[in-house]
Amino acid sequence: MSPAAFVKRYVDPARGVAARTHLQWLEQLGSNVRLPHLYPGTATHLVFEHLDGTPPQQRDLPDLAAALGQMHGTAYARELHTAHLDRPLHTRTGATLSAFHAGRHAVLAQVGVDPTGLPAAFYKDANPRNFIITATGPAVVDFDDLTLAPFGYDLAKLIVSAAMTFGTLDSHQVEDAFAAYTRHVETTGGPTHSCTFTQLTRYAEMHHLLTARYLHRNGYRHPWPAVRPWPAPAGPLSLKEPTP
Repeated sequence: MSPAAFVKRYVDPARGVAARTHLQWLEQLGSNVRLPHLYPGTATHLVFEHLDGTPPQQRDLPDLAAALGQMHGTAYARELHTAHLDRPLHTRTGATLSAFHAGRHAVLAQVGVDPTGLPAAFYKDANPRNFIITATGPAVVDFDDLTLAPFGYDLAKLIVSAAMTFGTLDSHQVEDAFAAYTRHVETTGGPTHSCTFTQLTRYAEMHHLLTARYLHRNGYRHPWPAVRPWPAPAGPLSLKEPTP
């Protein structure tokens, strides 16, 4: 085995197989976002290329958002333009992207989010620990999770997890991240107006509910209500309502 490798071990072989198929699907998109090479391994031992770089910092948020938008726009142009958020997608490479609603029904109802009919991107858990800043830009690592999701949902995960990790985010960085994400979605073949800022804030509240139990674990040091970079929501809001 090459010394420049990282081995991730899985107790459940099905999880290892899923992570491998997720990476293979992302590779074939050709998004030009850096992904680690996968060396021969087993279902319980995935051997990834070791990527030289550093963990992202708060200042890297717009660059991470741009990479995410680049992947989402490319995925939409290549395959996800035919996907429906409320049903799983079986991709051409053999990966299965679960429906967005699967496992999220209660949180969708609690936050007042109805994504029916919205165009599909994907969610792969875009917390800062799943990126590496290399000499050529952000690289994406960790491929355990991959589901369908509306545009902006994984960006909201990036913002929530960054705030819970680093503390209060500069409002200009959040605005720059949102602008970079939507711009790269559109320039790589995704829909125009892929996500509104109102939608982003509602997705963030979903991630708050799903992530709150990890506070003081996995690097999450700050509760979202204390570091939320915009006013707290004031009740359910349909994603199909126009932004004031």
